[in-house]
Amino acid sequence: MNVVFINEPRLQILGNGSEWLLAEDFHVRIESGDGDEPIAFTIPAGFSTDLASVPRLPVAHMLFAGRARRSAILHDWLYVSRYPRKWADDVFRAAMRNEDVGALARWFMWAGVRIGGGPIYAAHDAKPDPEPRPEHYNPQ
Repeated sequence: MNVVFINEPRLQILGNGSEWLLAEDFHVRIESGDGDEPIAFTIPAGFSTDLASVPRLPVAHMLFAGRARRSAILHDWLYVSRYPRKWADDVFRAAMRNEDVGALARWFMWAGVRIGGGPIYAAHDAKPDPEPRPEHYNPQ
């Protein structure tokens, strides 16, 4: 899987200091690598994200805070849009590779969403399904 960031996200911090707002549309393409058509996403201006939520533990925060911003925006969008959780987490891992996040940091950040992302993902299950999935969408 290959994740291509078409443009850089423009972000504005919200008043609480831990939430960010996309100031313009953010475009991403996910290529499966097996010949399927790529999936293109437009994450709309106004989307709110906490980026990569890192526990405020001193060592964890020092090692991982501020990394993988584009990947984190995409991952938050996939959760909110209710794509299958495992697929969203795998996309996050592939996207971090394309942001040049080192293998160890990438693994820890991916493991963090696999271990701790369940309640966040579940909170979005109660929302109505957003727009239909792309015709070629295949979460496998």
